[in-house]
Amino acid sequence: MAMTPHIQAAIRGFTDIILGGVPILLRQNETAFLSFMCSVAAIDALAGYRYETDKVGERFEAFIKEYFPATYTSHAENLYKLRCRLLHNFSPSYFTLVHASPPAHLQPSQIGDTILSDDVFFADLGVAAQKFFDEVQKDVKRQDAMNARLLNLEKGGAIYYE
Repeated sequence: MAMTPHIQAAIRGFTDIILGGVPILLRQNETAFLSFMCSVAAIDALAGYRYETDKVGERFEAFIKEYFPATYTSHAENLYKLRCRLLHNFSPSYFTLVHASPPAHLQPSQIGDTILSDDVFFADLGVAAQKFFDEVQKDVKRQDAMNARLLNLEKGGAIYYE
């Protein structure tokens, strides 16, 4: 297997849409919540490309633990719960989501959960995505897994946009 057109299109699409688009949402507090929604959806997609299990939570948490800084490891389970709450219920359960507050990132909040700063979370996602895409470029196993995911409409499918 090689860097198929599907893989190339997915990486290009992810780069353009997520890595290029989310910074627009980070410009103001009113759209910061949407940046979190996009970021957890992006992690979900990357985890699907990376891990072949059908267990969404397992692969999401594994991606956090493997590709994000070690400071996220103890939060991986709650980050998956946040992903579920954001995407299905429009709720930031388990985290206090803040705009442009790097010193507060991953610190305890006043209500007893954990603070996530949109800018730091997104920056860490960008580094994680690049680390994964670098692996895909070099590792045939990663290419095979990602390509299989992109070719399977039941589990994901390819990305095409104009």
